[in-house]
Amino acid sequence: MTAWVSVEGLNGVGKTHLVRQVAAVLGPVCVPLAELPDAPPELLPGRVIAALRQHGDLFLRTGMPRTETLLLMALQVHRHEQLGGAGAGIVLEDRGPHTVALYQAAILAPDDDDEHTLRLAEAILTTIGAWRPLPDLTVLLRDDPARCLARFERRIGRSVHADERTLIGRVDRLYERFAAAHSQRISLLDRRDTDEPGLVAAIAAACRALANHVSDEGDLPCVM
Repeated sequence: MTAWVSVEGLNGVGKTHLVRQVAAVLGPVCVPLAELPDAPPELLPGRVIAALRQHGDLFLRTGMPRTETLLLMALQVHRHEQLGGAGAGIVLEDRGPHTVALYQAAILAPDDDDEHTLRLAEAILTTIGAWRPLPDLTVLLRDDPARCLARFERRIGRSVHADERTLIGRVDRLYERFAAAHSQRISLLDRRDTDEPGLVAAIAAACRALANHVSDEGDLPCVM
């Protein structure tokens, strides 16, 4: 069986950079999956993302949040279906169902009621899970929010707008609360506590441990 690991975290926390390093350490046994917004533009997911980006919004907001949520949920199922029988030992996913659930819940429920938003995120995640297996393990990367924001702004080449800053801050809070409620399957790694080589080693070790035990379905080990 394939061990499926997703790496989640705030914009600018360094997920993509670390996922690439971990995939290189794991070697051929690992199939890394790029974040959905980085999907090749000529393929179906890339065409859907391009449509969602048509107004230039960083968070794929077109003004139709219910439709956007359905499309992003479908793309999460599609990527699992496309992988099919690839026979990978480990799939390492740069942002997976949890990002769709938490960001879209925050966009759908902009009233700052965290309890309502978290229930909505759970409902989105459950719906995705009805169509594809959810990750066996999710690694949530944390860092100082100001440092994440600075990295993110360097990457996009501009300062974030006030509404973007509000959404990012809210999702950061939701990530932390969601992880605390699902500690069996979501492991927290804080960049303030561990240097980069240590983070890469920890994630790679978790992937290997999970791959060694994933056949014991329903009794996954605590690997971090």
